[in-house]
Amino acid sequence: MDNNKPQLIDLWRTSFDDSEEFIKLFFDRVYKKENALFIEKDGKIVSALQMLPYVMTYYGTEISVSYIYGACTLPSERGQGFMRQLIQKAFEVMESRKVALTVIIPADPWLFDYYRDLGYTEAFDYSEETYIRPIETAWEQGILVVPPEVPSMESLYNFFNKKQRERTCYVLHGYDDFVTILRDLQMSGGQMLTALNIQNEPIGMIFFHPAGDHIYVKELMYDNDNIKNLLLQEATIQNKVEKAIYRTPFAGPGTFLLGMARVLDRDRLIHHWASTHENSVLNIGELKEMDTQSLTRLLLDYQSREAYMSLMLD
Repeated sequence: MDNNKPQLIDLWRTSFDDSEEFIKLFFDRVYKKENALFIEKDGKIVSALQMLPYVMTYYGTEISVSYIYGACTLPSERGQGFMRQLIQKAFEVMESRKVALTVIIPADPWLFDYYRDLGYTEAFDYSEETYIRPIETAWEQGILVVPPEVPSMESLYNFFNKKQRERTCYVLHGYDDFVTILRDLQMSGGQMLTALNIQNEPIGMIFFHPAGDHIYVKELMYDNDNIKNLLLQEATIQNKVEKAIYRTPFAGPGTFLLGMARVLDRDRLIHHWASTHENSVLNIGELKEMDTQSLTRLLLDYQSREAYMSLMLD
């Protein structure tokens, strides 16, 4: 029995502006007591965080990642260094679990400086592109765009998993996480549409929310540009808007900062990176001498914005 769970839920309610539906979803489907760290004061939990386990594609291999999530402290107890203590403890726990990399999505811009002081650095950016629906409706024979309940959940995830694994450095979502993403999307007023071919197999997906005079797309996966445009067209038609703004992996200058990272397993990542970047002017000895933040940016090729994550709980 988890005697701390009710207190953690109460702290969450106090700290975040989340709906009861979302809180229930998180603590029923995602929360595990072994991934929660907290500090008690006078028998009461006053500060806590979650270490959510993920896997990330990394230049032809996969590495373990821990996502710091739900970091919070009671308003009356802030400014005493509790969160700093918890994050330092989290690093120790992650290292004991052989986690290679830790990631975080700061909730507010000022928190980027806070997490930099703890060894994190910028690592995950995204680009945004704009779609304007043409006056003439396009269509393609044999392709149908439908809600997610039409295909089986297994076939939906199989396509999603195939597309996410095509990305070089991407934080992967397992099947259970995929189901949670869909439930969270629905609860928050969003939608997911799927493009099917003539065999009723998924060939595209769009995850989006209405945003006034447009829709905002958090993820768009597709087999070709025609399918991408059909998904954007149908999503805008259904929401009676003409414009969509959609996130993409790095597509040129002017990216938006999303998340930060900190390397934990230096030796493993250094050796793998070196084996896949044989033309680098840096040798392994020089890599080992680098400070953690510089090394993290290099190992994730931040200059090229190689690393990407999407659909994370944030």
